[in-house]
Amino acid sequence: MEKKLAGTAADIKTGIKTTGEKATEKVTAAKASVKTASESVAKTTAAAVKETKAAVEKKVAEVKDAVKAEETKTAAKVEAVKKEAAAEEKKVAAKAEETKAAAKKTVKKAAKKVAEKKEEVLVPEVFIQFNNREDVVADVVERAKAAYVADGHKASAIKSFQVYLKPEDGKAYYVVNQKYAGQVNLF
Repeated sequence: MEKKLAGTAADIKTGIKTTGEKATEKVTAAKASVKTASESVAKTTAAAVKETKAAVEKKVAEVKDAVKAEETKTAAKVEAVKKEAAAEEKKVAAKAEETKAAAKKTVKKAAKKVAEKKEEVLVPEVFIQFNNREDVVADVVERAKAAYVADGHKASAIKSFQVYLKPEDGKAYYVVNQKYAGQVNLF
């Protein structure tokens, strides 16, 4: 039986070697298969990355073109608005000139009417008579003003001027600016 056992041990060794070799072959085959699958996945992933990158770059280019188109449209709209504003400004300026010219005409007409009315103002000539003597009141007022200026005052300083006529004395008394008093001969 030893022989049988010896033969069996050899067969077992051979079987172990064969099983080990088969296992090694299977492992090597599995490694090769994993390596091939890994390379295939890497290639597929690289291809997918390239495709995705190309698609993204294409989309970016499309978006850039769309933005440029919008910028161009916006710039055109801005220019149109600027031109429209300039045209409105010109219209307003022209209307202002028309209004200014019309106002000048109105002012001239009003000034002319005032001047005509001033010309139409009736200025009465007032006389004073006493004991067969006579004088024009306006002349008496002028003599009073002249006397005030002759005393060293300026005619432009006169703000108020009152004249009191006293024919029995033959004098006209005057007060200038409620401060200075003087007299002149009435006749």
